[in-house]
Amino acid sequence: MRKAWGLMSEWIRRKDALKSGQTVCYTCRKMDHYKNMHCGHLFHGKLDLDERNLKCQCPHCNLYLSGNHVLYTLRLVEEIGVEGVQQLKLEANVKGNNYTIEELESTIADLEQKLSKLNTSD
Repeated sequence: MRKAWGLMSEWIRRKDALKSGQTVCYTCRKMDHYKNMHCGHLFHGKLDLDERNLKCQCPHCNLYLSGNHVLYTLRLVEEIGVEGVQQLKLEANVKGNNYTIEELESTIADLEQKLSKLNTSD
C-alpha cells in the first residue's frame, strides 16, 4: 500500500502539471511546482487509490485548513455532481481502504506506466 500510495500521490500532483512542473491547488487555485504540493482527500484514509477522491492541494489547504473540505466538496460537486459525491461517500464507507494484493499490484503497474509517459520537468 505504501508504494501504491506514493505513486498515486505523485500521479495526482503531476498529471495536470504544466511542462514547467507548475500545477494548481484544487481548492484555492494557488499555483506552485508539483513537488511543493500535496495529494489531498475528500475522505481521508478511505479510497486512497481512487482518483475521484484525490486532488492536488497546496500545503496550506491540505494541512492548515484540514483539506479545505467545504471548498473541496463544492468543487467536486461541480465536477462530478451531487450524485457522484454521494456515490463516492457510499463507496468510502463500504470499501474504506481495503485493497487486495492483486488490486495493489495492478494499481502500481498502471501508475508506473502513466508516470513514465509524463513530460513535466523536475
